[in-house]
This record gives sequence, C-alpha cells and structure tokens, in this order.
Amino acid sequence: MRMGAIPYLLRRFEGRIKIVQLVRHPIPVACSWVSHRAFCPPLIPGYSFQEKILASPFDQGTSFPQYREKWHTMNPFEKSLFFWAEVNNLGLKLEQETDTPWLQTRFENLFHGNALPDLMSFLGLTMPENREEALKKTKDNFHYLCDSWWNPLDIQKYPEIMKLATQLGYDPLTIDEEKLRSRYYPFF
Repeated sequence: MRMGAIPYLLRRFEGRIKIVQLVRHPIPVACSWVSHRAFCPPLIPGYSFQEKILASPFDQGTSFPQYREKWHTMNPFEKSLFFWAEVNNLGLKLEQETDTPWLQTRFENLFHGNALPDLMSFLGLTMPENREEALKKTKDNFHYLCDSWWNPLDIQKYPEIMKLATQLGYDPLTIDEEKLRSRYYPFF
C-alpha cells in the first residue's frame, strides 16, 4: 500500500502522537472520490493526463488482493469503494498493532452528533463557546460533480466492503440515493 505515512509517524513520534481515525459511510465517500475524478479515465483521450489511481489491489500489502481478478471490470465508483475499504481496514489494523492513543469517530457525528466534544477532549482541547454558530457556517467549498452515475447499491457485489462498513457501524445499504444524486450528479 502507498499509505506508509501513518506507520512512519507512529515510529517517528512514538509516545508523542495521538491518532484520530475519521470514518464515513462508504457510498458518499466513493461518490466524493469519483467527483474528484479518482479512478476515472482522462476526459480527453490522448493527452498526457493519467487516471488518478489512489490504490489498487496490485499494490504491495493490499488487504483485498482478491479484487485483482475483477479490477479491469470495476467502474470508478466500485474502485473508490475499494479505496475506502483499504484506508479504513488499514486504520483498524494499525489501531490493533499499536498502543498509541487512538480515537475512531464517525464523520457524520462531528457535525450532527456528539462526537465533537469527545474529539476535543481526546486532543486535550476545550470546546469553543460559539460551537453551534461555527457549525452553522460549515460549508463545502470544494463542490465537485460526477460526470456519470452508478448504482450505489452495487456495493452488494463486494461482501468484504459490506462487512467492513458494518464493522464500522454503518448499514451499507441505508443511503438516501436521491440526496446523493442531487449532490453529485444533478443532471438526471
């Protein structure tokens, strides 16, 4: 895998580092990566633009080498699901292998739940008094769109990804496809 920074940082700052593993539902993450053209062929064939491959089952140390056989048939959304699984699985492995203070928190709970006070406490920080006002101002400044749309329920073709999503506390099939489509592919 190309994600060697965390193991390096754990060694380099041993005893002086804390890790926050931010997890999020796999389907919105995959849509977001595709909107940033991850795993998408170049828009203009023949130019020097290359496909943005964030990780693949051919990488050394991959957790999911079984996807090698079908990689060439997977679409960008499915490859982004693979990347989500690799990143989150790596986080779970590293958490088990280290005694470094580790906090896993759900992205959704930072803005719509009670995870922010837990995060602040873990980091040794105090909650700002204007927390609610700051959260109201939160805005997506990097709003990209997908140029195609895939069936988000295709996640079912990947039982290992489904299992990992469940392990992280998500029901991988519980999504609001209409909301996702209007966010990432409003052309339909």
